[in-house]
Amino acid sequence: MKTITKLMYDEFNIKKIGVDFMGYQVKRKESLSFHHLIIAKRDCRALHIPAEGYVRWNGSLLVQNTSHDYLHLIENVDEEIFYNITSEMIDENLKGKIDLENLRRINDLLLFFEKEHCSDRGKKGNLLVKEEYTRRLIK
Repeated sequence: MKTITKLMYDEFNIKKIGVDFMGYQVKRKESLSFHHLIIAKRDCRALHIPAEGYVRWNGSLLVQNTSHDYLHLIENVDEEIFYNITSEMIDENLKGKIDLENLRRINDLLLFFEKEHCSDRGKKGNLLVKEEYTRRLIK
């Protein structure tokens, strides 16, 4: 686990609140991954962002196998919803806390995405919106 992830885990009090920046349950600290919010990792070197963009102002913590994977799926399917969710997480980052109002807005965006794409299937015929992606603590 990266140092920045450990520091943000403590700063955002994730152990106590039990959810990541998108409202998904965090069962183990090791399940979290750093998500680049403002500048994608692929662009950080060219823009001379230190540590490949693994810096506090550029990140959120997401559960890798649910919220992180789901967010990147959303990015590929509906960029507008992706950017709206990202905006909410940037706001949380600026506030220095995971905020219930931001989580509610993120949940509303996810519900809209799920309604619009509930029957969409990938190249292998599997549903894009997996059941585990719909299990959030914030409703």
